[in-house]
Amino acid sequence: MTAPDPLAVAVEVDGVIHAYSRGWADGTIYDPPVPGALDGLRRLMEHRAVFVFTSRDVGQVTEWLTGRGFTCRTGYDGTFWNERGTLLVTNRKLPAVAYVDDRAVRFTTWPDTLTILGAD
Repeated sequence: MTAPDPLAVAVEVDGVIHAYSRGWADGTIYDPPVPGALDGLRRLMEHRAVFVFTSRDVGQVTEWLTGRGFTCRTGYDGTFWNERGTLLVTNRKLPAVAYVDDRAVRFTTWPDTLTILGAD
């Protein structure tokens, strides 16, 4: 049996949804959303299953998102998130067709990656 193709898009919280102007600070979610983030998430959710991944407390992120009108789910133990209309909030990196993250380095080759990260 082969695994199903991932249909979801993963979206990181800090710097992509939460403005994150002061860094980690005390671990709380203190900023407003990044301009366009909430509308962008809603639009994306019309076309794809979407989950948000974070190193923050999942409960705090869920509260912050539900306070902005999103239906969220936590505690998902499955491998693939393919439910449209509900945001999964997780600390796990699940399979996805794309990962939206403000700190990502797009991998092409190891030499290129080492150069980008100043380790060549």
